[in-house]
Amino acid sequence: MSKLVSVIMNCKNGEKYLRESLNSVLNQTFKNWELIFIDNMSTDNSKKIFDQYKDERLKYFSTYKSLSLGGARQIALNHCKGEFIAFLDTDDIWFENKLEKQVPYFIDSKVGMVISNTIFFSNSKEKILFKKRPPTGYVLEELLKKYFISLETLVCRREFIDKISFSFNTEFNMISDLDLTLRLAKISKLEYCPYLLAKWRIHKNSETWRKLNIFFTEKLQLHSELQNNTNFNNDKAIQYCLSIFRNNTYFSVIYNQIMNKDSKFDILVNLKKINIKNLKYYLTYLLINIPFNKTFIKLYKNFTQLRPK
Repeated sequence: MSKLVSVIMNCKNGEKYLRESLNSVLNQTFKNWELIFIDNMSTDNSKKIFDQYKDERLKYFSTYKSLSLGGARQIALNHCKGEFIAFLDTDDIWFENKLEKQVPYFIDSKVGMVISNTIFFSNSKEKILFKKRPPTGYVLEELLKKYFISLETLVCRREFIDKISFSFNTEFNMISDLDLTLRLAKISKLEYCPYLLAKWRIHKNSETWRKLNIFFTEKLQLHSELQNNTNFNNDKAIQYCLSIFRNNTYFSVIYNQIMNKDSKFDILVNLKKINIKNLKYYLTYLLINIPFNKTFIKLYKNFTQLRPK
C-alpha cells in the first residue's frame, strides 16, 4: 500500500471556498491520505460545511483560542500520522492527480520537499507560476535570493521536519511556511514535479493582501533569527544571501510605503537600511523623489502580478 500523506488544512472563517478545497482532496487519484482540518475559532459556517462530509479520512480539530497561523499549523502537525505532509488552504484547489504525481519524487531519501507548477488565479485572470524549471537540489541560497515555493504545491517528508529544531514558529501569522521551508532547505533537497497540479486563489479577503505590513515585519524578524542561527551564520555564502533577503524585503517595504503615501522622510529611513548600493537601489531612490511614483508602481504591479480587485 502507498505511504500515508497527511494534508493540513487551516481554517479561519473559510466557508466561501471550502467545498471546492475539500472536494479537490476527496477527488485525489492517490487514495492513502488523511486531512487534518484545524478550525481556528471560525465564526461562520465552516464547521457545518465540514460536517456534511462523511469520509473517515477527514479529521476535525478545533483550537482552544484564536491562534497565529503558525500556531494552528503546529497543532495540526501534532495530529498528523503520515510519512509525508502536504498543505492546502481553504481558498485553494488541487488537481485530482496532484499527490499521485508528486509522491514518487521522494524515491531519493535525501529529498525533503517536492513542489509542482501551479496557477495563480483571480476572478478574471490566470497566470502560470513557472515558465521555466525552478532550481532543484539543495536550494537554500536560491530561496533566500528569490523565494519560489507556493504552499499549495508543497509536500514535505516528515522525517526532515522532525530533524529541524522546531517545525512551525508560533509567533508567525503570515510566513510560518517560509520559515519552515528555509530551514528544511538547509538539510534536505528539493525536487520539482513539472506539471500543473494546483491553483492558488487571489482575492481581496486574503490576509496576503490585507496585512502586508505584518508580512514584511515578520520577514525582517525571520532574517534576524536566521542570521543568529548557528546552522546559518557559519556559512559566508548563506550570510550573503541572507543580506539579499533582507534588502529585498526593505525594497518591498519602500514600494508599499509609496503606495500608502507615507512621508518621504520615513521612506528614506528604510532606504538607508539597504546595505548594497546597486542599480535597484539608485532606481528606487529616483522613484522616491519623482512625482506620480505611486502611479508607476501601480502600473508595474498590474502588468507583472495578478492582484485582487
